[in-house]
Amino acid sequence: MLSNFQRAVIATLGFGALLIAIAVAAKGGAAASPSVVVQGNSSGPVPGILTTGDATVKIRPNLAIITVGVTTQAATAADAQSQAADRVARILDRAKALGIADKDTKSGGYSIQPQYAYAQGAAPRITGYQATQQIVLSYRKVDEAGKALDTLVQNDGATNASLQFSLEDPKAAQAEARAKAIADARAKAQAMADAAGVKVGSVLSVSDQSSSVGPYQAYDRSTAGAPAAAQTQIPVSDLDIVIHVTVQFSIG
Repeated sequence: MLSNFQRAVIATLGFGALLIAIAVAAKGGAAASPSVVVQGNSSGPVPGILTTGDATVKIRPNLAIITVGVTTQAATAADAQSQAADRVARILDRAKALGIADKDTKSGGYSIQPQYAYAQGAAPRITGYQATQQIVLSYRKVDEAGKALDTLVQNDGATNASLQFSLEDPKAAQAEARAKAIADARAKAQAMADAAGVKVGSVLSVSDQSSSVGPYQAYDRSTAGAPAAAQTQIPVSDLDIVIHVTVQFSIG
């Protein structure tokens, strides 16, 4: 009788012979047998037409952002704060008189810093304190922005001021510019398709590369110690809504 070990060896040899027979048969019939190739996901670019579109929509601003600030100096921090508070109170009263609502009045920052005197070989010495505060106002009468600015800075009001024009809600203008930018991208794709002898198919992807509102009109004014001047005139011109898109089209 065969031992278990001998049976295992015979079984192994028989299986090996079977594998060899299958391999020989496969080799002999390779020319007549079809082959199946399984291909993974391709990492290459998707066939299509990739192009960009640009558009600019001009629109009149409906908001003037006025940033006014006060800077005061005194021997003590309390005095510097008190002087700044008095000036800010005048600014806020004038803002209300201009029709600027509380919801359109925001704090732009506040700080109080010691002022130092420096001497060689000696530690810095505090000589006083400087307080600064900023108020940001949204003013909707853009044609009267210069007049509003004068009202806020003259007669011991703000010691410095800046102004820029903007849109309260730019979404509608951005949507118009975006539609024009996509149309521009389609026109470019059509031109490339005509040159290549193919047809423009459906949109595969669209991405917004950038969106901006500008250029802002800016005006800066320092009024520390300056006498009242003639009324400030600030022309209001259109803002540019700029949109850039990237669009990929299929080839029809």
